[in-house]
Amino acid sequence: MIVITVKDGKFVVSSGFSEVKELSIGNYVKSLGSVVLDISEVAYIIYKGLGKLMIDSEELSLDDLFTRYSKSPNDWIKFVVLHDLRERGRKARAGFSDNSLIYEYNGKYLVYVCEENSPITPNDLVSWVSSALSKGYQPLIAVVDAHGDVTYYELLNVRAHELKEVIV
Repeated sequence: MIVITVKDGKFVVSSGFSEVKELSIGNYVKSLGSVVLDISEVAYIIYKGLGKLMIDSEELSLDDLFTRYSKSPNDWIKFVVLHDLRERGRKARAGFSDNSLIYEYNGKYLVYVCEENSPITPNDLVSWVSSALSKGYQPLIAVVDAHGDVTYYELLNVRAHELKEVIV
């Protein structure tokens, strides 16, 4: 059983290190001497019944987690995508920002998480794709609709001078 507490504003694994390692989530933080989890990873652990979040001897529910600790509107949809990827057999984990996840499966992917009908400027999208590619990841966008269904789109970086003329 994984037990998570909050220390210095971070979700820290108190026990169940081997289970966390097996899940391939979290990051070891030397200054805390423990594995630190993202809110989406904590939510996944609670939702799947693999562990619990304990605050002052009180076990928090999934609702309590998001009510008390969510700092971004992306936290919930990031959890939805993390859960979806893991249900598909992918070992996903939190990424570099509050709206990204990482997973490896026949390649390394950086997943940009967003909600349906949420605006993304072309400059932000191009910047994000360039950043993912420069870090050695294939960029994907995961769009979560109003029903919680996730659709994935693979992104490519194409330059106009690289396009070839096609004769029809």
